[in-house]
Amino acid sequence: MKKHFTNTIFIAGFLFSVIMFLFFIYANCNCQFNLFNLDLVKSNELLITDFKHKKKTKYQKIKKQVDNIVQAKVDTTHKRFLLVGDSQVGGLMYPFYNYCKYNGHDLALALVCNSARDVTFANNDTLKLLIEKYKPDHIVLVVGLNQVFQDRFSKSELAIEKILSTFNGIPYSWVGPASWIPDNGITECYRNNLDVGCFYASDKLILDRGNDGRHPSPSAYYIWMDSIAQWMQNESIYHIKMQKPLQFNANYAFTHRSFNAGRVKKDPITKIAIDTSSVKVIIDSLGN
Repeated sequence: MKKHFTNTIFIAGFLFSVIMFLFFIYANCNCQFNLFNLDLVKSNELLITDFKHKKKTKYQKIKKQVDNIVQAKVDTTHKRFLLVGDSQVGGLMYPFYNYCKYNGHDLALALVCNSARDVTFANNDTLKLLIEKYKPDHIVLVVGLNQVFQDRFSKSELAIEKILSTFNGIPYSWVGPASWIPDNGITECYRNNLDVGCFYASDKLILDRGNDGRHPSPSAYYIWMDSIAQWMQNESIYHIKMQKPLQFNANYAFTHRSFNAGRVKKDPITKIAIDTSSVKVIIDSLGN
């Protein structure tokens, strides 16, 4: 009787082991069985570690491929850019031109308005005249360096409305100031009032400074432009092709002008004071 009981336990243990082994094989194989039209569920607990890792790796590869497909949807069509802004444009226009040339775009004009603020562009006909003359596909406005101490923003909010109205639906990229100190809220004002995917905030960049301690150094402008270009291609709403040039050419062949916003001078012929903040005199002298 005792011997019979022992044999029974041995047989039960053996059968249990065989069943568990079959479950183990089933859990780690690629096949799928069903019984009476019911799928047999595989046990995650019986999966060996390497197999789990392989499954995860396969998923990661698929996800990476999907991400690459999404990132590959870049607008490679030719763009005609209008680059306008405060004194920061004076250093940014050179690497910007290189990016345009390398990626098959044109920089129609770079206009540097020293001492300009957002209200400068909102309260005169500068942008309107430039758009009419150069018919850009995309406008890049760089402004805010002269507003880092600004702590009231109602006028800037109105200026943004006027400027976007002047753009009249033309795609744009608004670049915030690469300030030498934390601003008092102008970056946040732009972020909250501009279209999603159209504003690049430069306030987190750490850039070397030029001799005045305020503007980026000549080499820092290229670092800044690298960051802007990466955003324009991968993060902005337009995904414009902006791959980094293999080398930067020192020969610049684009139209650029600069003036001091709001400075009043006298016309040498009529002796009448001319407010150059309207920029009409500057624009009329640019030619075609």
